[in-house]
Parts: sequence; structure tokens; C-alpha cells
Amino acid sequence: MLVREGKAEVFVENGVFYNPRMKFCRDADMVVFSCMDSHEYLDALAATGIRGIRACLEADFRAIFNDRNPNAVRLLRKNLEHNGLECEVLRRDAAALMRERGFEHIDLDPFGSPAEFIDSACSSVKRYLSVTATDTAALCGSATVSGLRKYSSYAEKTEFYPELGLRVLAGKIAREATKYDKAMEVLISWAREHYYRIHVFFRRSPRRAGKVYEKLGYLFYCTKCLRREWRPMDGSVVEKCVCGNKYTMMGPLWLGELHNEEFVSKAVEKAVEISSDEVRNLFTRIAEEIDVPFYYELHILAKLAGKSPPPLQNVIEGLKDRGFKASRTRCSGTGFKTDADIEDIMSILEKL
Repeated sequence: MLVREGKAEVFVENGVFYNPRMKFCRDADMVVFSCMDSHEYLDALAATGIRGIRACLEADFRAIFNDRNPNAVRLLRKNLEHNGLECEVLRRDAAALMRERGFEHIDLDPFGSPAEFIDSACSSVKRYLSVTATDTAALCGSATVSGLRKYSSYAEKTEFYPELGLRVLAGKIAREATKYDKAMEVLISWAREHYYRIHVFFRRSPRRAGKVYEKLGYLFYCTKCLRREWRPMDGSVVEKCVCGNKYTMMGPLWLGELHNEEFVSKAVEKAVEISSDEVRNLFTRIAEEIDVPFYYELHILAKLAGKSPPPLQNVIEGLKDRGFKASRTRCSGTGFKTDADIEDIMSILEKL
């Protein structure tokens, strides 16, 4: 079967993975790739090659394709020829390949968890790393033991689980990279449907790598009053919430920025030029989101207050009127971020 996506046409067949539900992610990636200043790219787990082929055709990338499945390699060659591209195609174990060679930009888009490839990718990558994770249960706290095994981070299910999972994934990447004296900066990231996607930039510097730990730490979450506090990895612990309930401690995880403002601003402009309104809307939401960890779910707060949820924009405006920062969040249509504490939020909510 021949599938058209963006400027690419690829053959798909049984035994070689292709997920049509990820088209939006690949559409968004083409905008992100067009904003990067490096065009050398390894599609480490290429399958049909759809993302890498689109990167070549739509973002002027020079791609290397790899997959250890012989059927995928055969189909890759066919798809490259069909799209008029001449690229290096490898049939290797991705982790072993990345241990042997360095690449400017590596893309990990596995079927399931990227955990087994992250260390090798951080060793190999020179500048950009793009990662997809579809094992959302392990990342967001629904499968706590699985999250410990794969990401060395403790998490429990919360109302803001999409962001929690994104920060667990980012934290894993950041920690692995510091072993190789590489400091991570998140360019853009999002959680959507059944997956997480993150694009990061690395600088090689022992000093910068050490400072990364100022943005890694632990969340202390109260299941009773929904208060949350966070601490860096400096040994400090907060055992009890002011309401008297014992905090649940989660992490380690990424507490730093989930996007770079300048990069996302560029991505919004590029999306207007080359992509759909849906992609532009996502990137605009990201650009407008304030830099505060962990959003609040309006419906959960309203239930705690014993009332019907007011319009979300009224809550945001009420917070701003009291001098707090507030915005919608990329992770939920009914969520918001603010630097106000839970008492101030509930006070505003009760008056609306």
C-alpha cells in the first residue's frame, strides 16, 4: 500500500511498523526540523523511513537511515528510490551503532520505550536529540515499577500526569547526558494522546553539565489539598504538607524549562508558513505557557471546592488580577499553570 504524507510517498507493508496516528507528530517535527541549524540526521529506528524521508524533502536534511529488521531495510531502499533520494542505509543494532559513531542529530522513535537507547544516544550525539516515548504508563505513574526499571524515577498517577511523564523522560535524558559532559537544553516538547515527544540541544562542557543538576530534582505532592513543592537534588526533603498530610515524593525528574522561548517563537512563525492550524495552535499554546512546573486541572479543583467549574479563562484572569502569573498549558485543554499557591487558587475559584 502506498501512503502519502507531507511531501513523501512511502510503501507500507506487514512486518514493518508504520503508525498513521503519528502523522500529527511528524507534521510538527517538520516545523521543528526547519528551525534547526544542523541538517545531518540519523533516523536510528527508521522502519518505513517516513520521518527521515519527510525530513529530507521538507527540511532539507541529509539523513542516514538505520533499522535492524531486514524487511525494513529492503522497504527503506524502495521508499528512498521512490522519493528520488540517495541516502546511507544501515542494518545495525541502533545502540551498537551509536556507540561506534557520532552524529549531529539523532532521532529515537521506537515502538514503545526509548529507555534502552537513551544512554547510547547521549554518548553519540553532538548537538540535537529527538525522542518519542509511547510507554506512557511507565512515565506518568500508572506503572510505577516499570517507570523505576526504565527511567530510574519514582512516579505515581496524578491529575497532571502528562506533564509528570514529560518531566520524567526529560530527566532521564539529562542525567544520562551528564555522564558524557553534555548539558541539555529543551527546545520544545509536548504530550499528546498516547505519546511524549521532546527535542533537546546539547552543549559539551563539564561545568555546564554539572549545573544541569540545578534543574533536576524531586516533586513533593499532597494528595489531600493538591499542594505541590519541588526541590533540587541537594539533599533537601519536605516531609509534611502544611495541611498535615504526608507528601508523596516523586523523581528524580526535570524541573527546568520545557521549551526555549526563542526557538518556539521561530517555530510558531514557521508553522504559519508550512504547516497546519493544528500544529500552529499547539506551538502557540507552548509559547504562551508560563515557566512553572506542574499544572492544575480545573475540574479537580472545582470538585475539591464543591462547585461547578467556572470558565477556565475567568480563573486565569482572576489569578492575573491578583498579580500572579497564569496561563493555559500544552498538556490539557482544562488545565492551567500559575505561580500562585493552592490557597490563593481556591480563594479565587470560590468567588467565581
